[in-house]
Amino acid sequence: MLALLGSGQGWAQGPLPETQCLMLPIEPARRAQESALVVEAQVLDAHSFWDASHARLFTRHRLRVFSLLKGQVADTTGLALITEGGRLGLDQQVLSSTLQLAPGQVGIFFLTPAPWAGLPASASRTWTPFGSEQGFIKFNLVDGTAAEPFRTYPALDESFYKVASQFTGQARRVLQSIPALRAAAPALLRGSLAPVINNFTPQSLPAGAEAVLTINGDGFGNTRGNGFVEFRNADDGGATRVKARTTDYITWTNTRIQVRVPSAANGGQPVSNGHPAGSGPVRVTTNDQLAGESASSVTIIYALTNVESTDGTLLQRPNHIAQNASGGISFRFSPNFVANAAAVAAMQRALITWRCSTGINWEVGTPFATNTIADDDQNVVAFDNGADLPERVLGRTITYYRGCYAPSGEVVFWVKEVDMQYDDAAIFQFGPAPALGTLNQIDFETVVVHELGHAHQLGHLILPGAVMHYAIGRGQNNRGLNPVSDVAGGRQVLRVRSFKNLGCGGPAMLPAPLTSFNAEYTRGVGVNVTWTTRDECFVTNFVVERSLGSDTTAWTQVGTVATQPPSGQYQFFDTQVPAGLYNYRLLLTRPDGSQDSVAPEVLTSEGASAAVSIFPNPVTGEKLDLQYPAAMTGAVVFRFYDALGRRVLTQSVATTAGLNVLPLNVAGLIPGFYILSWQDTQGNTGSRKFVRL
Repeated sequence: MLALLGSGQGWAQGPLPETQCLMLPIEPARRAQESALVVEAQVLDAHSFWDASHARLFTRHRLRVFSLLKGQVADTTGLALITEGGRLGLDQQVLSSTLQLAPGQVGIFFLTPAPWAGLPASASRTWTPFGSEQGFIKFNLVDGTAAEPFRTYPALDESFYKVASQFTGQARRVLQSIPALRAAAPALLRGSLAPVINNFTPQSLPAGAEAVLTINGDGFGNTRGNGFVEFRNADDGGATRVKARTTDYITWTNTRIQVRVPSAANGGQPVSNGHPAGSGPVRVTTNDQLAGESASSVTIIYALTNVESTDGTLLQRPNHIAQNASGGISFRFSPNFVANAAAVAAMQRALITWRCSTGINWEVGTPFATNTIADDDQNVVAFDNGADLPERVLGRTITYYRGCYAPSGEVVFWVKEVDMQYDDAAIFQFGPAPALGTLNQIDFETVVVHELGHAHQLGHLILPGAVMHYAIGRGQNNRGLNPVSDVAGGRQVLRVRSFKNLGCGGPAMLPAPLTSFNAEYTRGVGVNVTWTTRDECFVTNFVVERSLGSDTTAWTQVGTVATQPPSGQYQFFDTQVPAGLYNYRLLLTRPDGSQDSVAPEVLTSEGASAAVSIFPNPVTGEKLDLQYPAAMTGAVVFRFYDALGRRVLTQSVATTAGLNVLPLNVAGLIPGFYILSWQDTQGNTGSRKFVRL
């Protein structure tokens, strides 16, 4: 999601020359006029569900209504509201420039009937915020303030509600008071007992990467209790704050706090709504609800996207997987996007910008058949079709996540799909000429580079000059990546997770410019390591390494190969192959001297066809010994088939990474010819023939 900052404060209706979160501002009067129902309410819960076609996730919320500002409601304790996206089991969909709500939030909702087809009968009489994010004014019950995109409200006082009623044309009717607002009143007092922040270290650090901020001062309290640390919210440029999660606190004493900087802070609720910590002053609130803010600002250099489990207990950085034959991800352009040649060219330039700066392996695939955006395992880039986008939203990125269980039992979340959708009526400058502020233009390539940052799994920053800065102005052209923030964050995502096989979800992504990698043993010759590249950039040479046995930590360099730009087909022969099990991998040396590794290939000196061997064969006893080299720890399912192709026996055996000798019980098999097939948790399969005497 990209923000283009607005200048309006309070209910003022002056012209706003810029936009926020890739949205144009909706005037308060128009928002009130277009909304059929305006309520002051609290979010009670959140339950996600699939639509009828199982293509989109939505989230249903119940609202407790405190007051009416427009319209009438019969149910003040369970008013139903629907937002796009959600979390259900191991599936998640996150939409930028789209409202995300969390239980406990309080504010004013501007509501219209939910417009989407395919909703279940239970969701047929529900509402949705008009303009999505702009349809909710969020209250800060501690400070007694409120905020929304483009506007902040310094006090929730009588004048605030009086002006609101002028827009809605209906006097505010209080149905019940807000208990949280009454309880929070003492916290607004700041006295000599408030905590004091003297300093913090380090001054700059990332969010969502387990980086720890140490806050030094006095008056924090000997235990945290109900105390908390708040950061500026990077999604709105710091207009609101977000709290660190409970699990982020490491130590809390009267003079020192150590806390991990979150990229999915909870906004004060038990389950987060995905807002990352941004640059700005840090605030500490004690167990007694006394608050103190730092005089200086922390700088968040990059924010890694985190995915949260449905119950809020697991927070994890997702990884990319190889989805195409080139070991990467293909973006497919819809018919209405293909029709705009300048937009296609801008998207292609933006893809190259990231690929040649971080090594992420993505490309342009074949055109897509329709303009439809859905959960369909296709990464589609399209312009909107009618009213697909919320009111005044210029574009958004939709990321689809899927979870799986690795052999270790750990849940791994990965990026299943990414779609992008843009408003065809927006005043975009598609390039290559720069956008001009005098013509009110928004630079399309700048927007796309930013949105691809979200696809790269990076969050917003409050850091002018960085592509992932939450804001861009009309006429601003920022098509290049910031090395210390955008590039560094992108490299962290790839090296820590996406270039590795994490046990489930799919094969590891190949580092660009690679399009293939293979190692094959030939008896009497050695190992032939081959790889291919496309449009070489961001690489200075290739290094071939080998490790022995099951140890994939001790690697020996066996050769270096120079690049052959612009593209190449490479091979390296290793004639000094030791006996037994071994692994080969390829390193890409980057211009700064760092290296990216390809997930290793496992071989034996018996050759690829003999990597799995049965001995003795024929089998004479009740036990079949199987030599099985496993790429990683996990369970392997073995199935036995007789000469007629009937499955007669199935066994599941745990293996460890490296060479395994597995005793399989074949006492129940009658003498004859058999085929033993296997499948591991990564989906790798194979078979061997044997005879039992």
